[in-house]
Amino acid sequence: MARDHRLSARKEAILRALVEEHVRTGEPVASKQLSDQLARVYGPGYASATVRNELATLEEEGLILQPHVSAGRVPTDLGYRYFVERLMRESRLTGEEQRLIRHQFYQVQHQLDEWVRLTASILAQALQSAAIITSPRAKDARLKHFELLSLYETVVLLVLVLHDGTVRQERLVLDAPASQDELSRLARRLNEHLFDATADSVGEFAAAAHERVAPEEQLVLESLSRMLLRLDILTSDAFYHEGISQLLRREEFDHADAERIRGVVEALERNRFMPALAPQVMAADGVQVIIGAENEADALKDMSVVVARYGAPGQLSGLLGIVGPTRMQYGRAVAIVRYMTELLNDLLAEAYSPQE
Repeated sequence: MARDHRLSARKEAILRALVEEHVRTGEPVASKQLSDQLARVYGPGYASATVRNELATLEEEGLILQPHVSAGRVPTDLGYRYFVERLMRESRLTGEEQRLIRHQFYQVQHQLDEWVRLTASILAQALQSAAIITSPRAKDARLKHFELLSLYETVVLLVLVLHDGTVRQERLVLDAPASQDELSRLARRLNEHLFDATADSVGEFAAAAHERVAPEEQLVLESLSRMLLRLDILTSDAFYHEGISQLLRREEFDHADAERIRGVVEALERNRFMPALAPQVMAADGVQVIIGAENEADALKDMSVVVARYGAPGQLSGLLGIVGPTRMQYGRAVAIVRYMTELLNDLLAEAYSPQE
């Protein structure tokens, strides 16, 4: 989040100009360059000495840094955060861009999988970065039934089946051995109470029944609740990505070592970061920007993610966004993510609205 106090108007003008120039060129920005640029826009008050003093203050506050003694300055993650929250000028898609995008979608009407893939492609092309999207899923995974299968003495396989046909399994270790007949009876007893249950309702049942259920039943209930939470919209088979090769062609990767590249590719291809972002994004409205070290995935500590929730209220929802270097065109990224979110909202609302 941005810091509690605001910078002065002059510092804000300098920081905005520095971020925008660095994003444009990829080079550290010199004080003389900023002074000349700001003087043209704002007039007197931005002499070279004044700008140098203000840059020194911004550096002390952790908003910018000087990579080398003789170099200009570049924004830090904190500087980008301040810029995004208080200084960014969000761009708008042109009418022609909007018409082109909508035309592509209406060519694949009512083909949900194609909507998802097309969204990923459009996002990747718009920013020459990687795009991420999850297929829209029901808000809560709902249990149809589960089975307990004896594997070896105290080792049990818990097999969970959802109403949409999704099947997941997990191994449990009981405190004491149990026969297959005992496990089957336990499963039948709990299934009677848990048909159509969500993670929340399983948790509520477990809490209410805590004192009257055996330890092995409590273990099963805790495992079911945890598995249902995982089976929200972020299962790996519901995740799509596009544009990784475009991202790696960015100049930020020109001299990157193989380990860094491998880490970024694996994080994107194997969906190693979205589950950590999901609670924050799903609970919020609008577009969220996660900058640099704010990412929990180590491989993305020098990357930014611009992401939003989309979907039909009370029906289906998913996440979509862009992953790119922290030196990102944030105004453009937020605008395209916002537009694609609104477009998918409209398409899903139309597709799933009650028919006359």
